[in-house]
Amino acid sequence: MASSPQTKPHQLEGKVAIVTGANSGLGEAIAVMLAQRGASVTLCGRDEARLGASLALCVEASGGQADRFVSIPGDVTSAAYRKTVVQQTADRFGRLDILVANAGVNNPDSGILTATEAGYDAIMDINVKAVFFQIQEAVPYLESSSGNVVVISSISSVVASSPNIVYPMSKAAIDHMVRCLAVDLGPKNIRVNAVNPSFIPTRIRRDYASGEDMDKLVQEVLSGEVKKQPLGNAGVTREAIAEAVCYLSSDAASFVTGQCLPVDAGRVFAGPFGKSK
Repeated sequence: MASSPQTKPHQLEGKVAIVTGANSGLGEAIAVMLAQRGASVTLCGRDEARLGASLALCVEASGGQADRFVSIPGDVTSAAYRKTVVQQTADRFGRLDILVANAGVNNPDSGILTATEAGYDAIMDINVKAVFFQIQEAVPYLESSSGNVVVISSISSVVASSPNIVYPMSKAAIDHMVRCLAVDLGPKNIRVNAVNPSFIPTRIRRDYASGEDMDKLVQEVLSGEVKKQPLGNAGVTREAIAEAVCYLSSDAASFVTGQCLPVDAGRVFAGPFGKSK
């Protein structure tokens, strides 16, 4: 019988991780699963209250080992914050093994006729620039531990999306960043990979709708996307993405680098995003 995430061996025992965007959605699920697998985790996010709730879930998942976790609220677009996150993690836990660059934003008004320069910059600053420079801050510590980076990308990096264009552009940049950094940082024994999810209804979509409108939007999207999905009849779960992150972070993936791993039930092969006709 296959073991559940709660009973799997602690293959990340003794490892130290940073997870950005850990105050909700995928980031929270990733932080909790890292906690279950034995890692110590620094949780980062802008919403201090939500970050506290995620921290509590990690402590619970670890069996009450509160000393293995710390939360540092702040904005990843701040250079000072990015430096603080890495330095405080190293000071607290003595090392850094895993950087999960998960924080990201989207914007419904990012088509060629609707995008503004401010909206464009907001997406690129968080999804690309902040990731690049957060990795830069972490490199000296990851080199010391022969650590690794996992970036949360999207299958929209390779599947045409209209009229929302800037977000897919940002994720395409992330994918190639991963490949370039795998080559650049390989001699330092630092692995760099990405996980590319398909549609998951997380708070990144809060700008599209809220409350009942969000529920309606999710059902409309999934009713179209799931019909194009070779596997299953529901959206991909947060836990499935967290599993992929844990694998890429572990020694089981010691020869895997520069890869962008789709976790999408085969959706990437089914053509452009949108409802089935």
